[in-house]
Amino acid sequence: MGDVDNPRNDGIAVERGDVSPRLVAALAAGLALFLFISIVAIMLIYPDALHGPSDAPRGVTAAPRLQIDPARDLQTYRAAQQWQLATYGWIDRPHGIVRIPIAQAMHDVAAGGIKDWP
Repeated sequence: MGDVDNPRNDGIAVERGDVSPRLVAALAAGLALFLFISIVAIMLIYPDALHGPSDAPRGVTAAPRLQIDPARDLQTYRAAQQWQLATYGWIDRPHGIVRIPIAQAMHDVAAGGIKDWP
């Protein structure tokens, strides 16, 4: 019962003080000095930056191309892809490379096999 009357526990050590005000002041002064030196160094390295706008060329940026109807754009894209998969056409005419429909390609492979394939 004696412990209830005395709530202090002498076996527990706690922090006696906060950060030293001198340390906080020294860190603040160091930061201010660093910023001042940085600004002076940048002004010495780039002296013309203070006298006006940049001489860099300013190109006109094109307006963004927005999709007005994404569902129709996707449908058009898929139709074009399906048309390419289902029709004959040239891939590279000078080299004699053509495309054939997938169904025809599968029929040719099933009928004749693949060269050098066991």
